[in-house]
Amino acid sequence: MTDEEFASDLPQDRTFSFTAVEQMEEELARAGVCQPMRQMGKGKFRAHLATLSTEHGDLFSDRYNKAISLYLDSTEGMVGIVFPRTANGSFLASGDDIGNDKLIVIHEGSGVDIVGPSQVGSEAIAVPQVRFNEMVEVLSPTAERSEKTSIVEGNIATLHDLRNSVVDLISRPELDPNGELVCNLIGLSISWMYDSSSQWRREGPKAYGARIRVARLAQEYIEAHFRGRVCAEDICRFTGVGIRTLQRRFQEYFNFTISEYLNTVRLDSARRELDAACPSQESVAVIALRNGCVHAGRFSVRFRQQFGESASDTLARQAGS
Repeated sequence: MTDEEFASDLPQDRTFSFTAVEQMEEELARAGVCQPMRQMGKGKFRAHLATLSTEHGDLFSDRYNKAISLYLDSTEGMVGIVFPRTANGSFLASGDDIGNDKLIVIHEGSGVDIVGPSQVGSEAIAVPQVRFNEMVEVLSPTAERSEKTSIVEGNIATLHDLRNSVVDLISRPELDPNGELVCNLIGLSISWMYDSSSQWRREGPKAYGARIRVARLAQEYIEAHFRGRVCAEDICRFTGVGIRTLQRRFQEYFNFTISEYLNTVRLDSARRELDAACPSQESVAVIALRNGCVHAGRFSVRFRQQFGESASDTLARQAGS
């Protein structure tokens, strides 16, 4: 499947396209969604986003042509219902490969790490927490509740129908001027979730919790220190585990080695600075060094491989803007 085919179900007249992850972040932030992300796959980035806002809830549909890593945080006062969509069968949610066949529910105050290969995306519904609770009381009054991020599995055919309904409603808002169909979709999604409540995984086994803790601590250390020297010994000391456990748990959770993740963090930070810098005041070499990339030649090669253009071209864009 080509990238164009993967995104072809999104409505052209309601879809925004982006060529950098921060553009996508900014557009989502305007919609009240906090979603920091990084491009992990190599080559020119392309993403698409279509949305619909109603009084009952907001609908989102997105597509990415490159592998990405992101943290999807709950919006204050909202519950997020996320339907994964992947052309390659892999979609990692906090280290669990759920593919196309499970649902993620994100309550206020929680979040989920998502790692997807190329041609990955999702459909999502953001529902006010108060409205969500009211609907649960009516639709599933005896169901056990969860206030954490949960992964739900159930009837796959129905799940896929619900996911496709999100795209349909975004594509044809004129068919639902009063938001009745959106309200029904939210109700059907909640019913599906709680009909499947015996299959919710709210908290994994002890080993699963340990994997999350170690991987997230290692990520925290990298994010805080990537501009300087980062060595495995320091990450082991920070996480409290040995090198083999550290490497295994990080790769299980993020699907990338620590070295791959560190290089991507450095390149991503450098590209963001280059894109915002004034060419007459900054240089590629200085920005690369500031972001922990000490070998100029290696940085240039990796930058072009990662983003499909040279670092000097990224910097020069500001001169012509």
